[in-house]
Amino acid sequence: MNNYRLALCLVAASLVSGCATLNKSECRKADWQMIGLEDGAKGHPLTYIGKHRKACAEHGVKPDLDQYRVGHQAELARFCTPDNGFKQGRAGRGYNNVCPVELEGQFLAGYDTGRELHELKSDIDQMHRDARTAKAEKTQLDEKLQNIETMLVSGVMSASDRQVLLDEFKSMQTRHATLQVHITDLELGAARMQGEYDVLNSSHSYY
Repeated sequence: MNNYRLALCLVAASLVSGCATLNKSECRKADWQMIGLEDGAKGHPLTYIGKHRKACAEHGVKPDLDQYRVGHQAELARFCTPDNGFKQGRAGRGYNNVCPVELEGQFLAGYDTGRELHELKSDIDQMHRDARTAKAEKTQLDEKLQNIETMLVSGVMSASDRQVLLDEFKSMQTRHATLQVHITDLELGAARMQGEYDVLNSSHSYY
């Protein structure tokens, strides 16, 4: 029982430490301006310092908000650009409304374009996955249809069994045809969306 409780404590401790933004050593040696720079570069809002405050409170350390703000605001000037907005959007990252009003417009111009590309790429990838799944099912049906056809040609069965096989064969043929139409639609749709993606990707100026 004691070992079991010890194990639980260790797991709990690891979970807590895994959630902390800074450990004891980092809190005590913290350069809050640099930490503000790093958080700004990641697009974290100014309120993100609250997470550091919580982590460091356990070690008796209080963050320097003024220094953190200096670093954070300096980095936002580099973060809130059309180029970075595009990169953030294309990577599918969220936007935490961190850019000041005078920079937000240019950031969002790039971000919205990148986000549109990200969503197009996600849709294209999903269509390709769906097409592969449908093709795998179609291949299995090809094998089953061939097996049933061989059994029907052999003729070694009762009339009722033959009818059951014929019904199954027709049902599989219908499903096979449906899958083929679905695969064609998916491939055409993916190709069309890929064309849209390529045009949009080459038409913007954010690199």
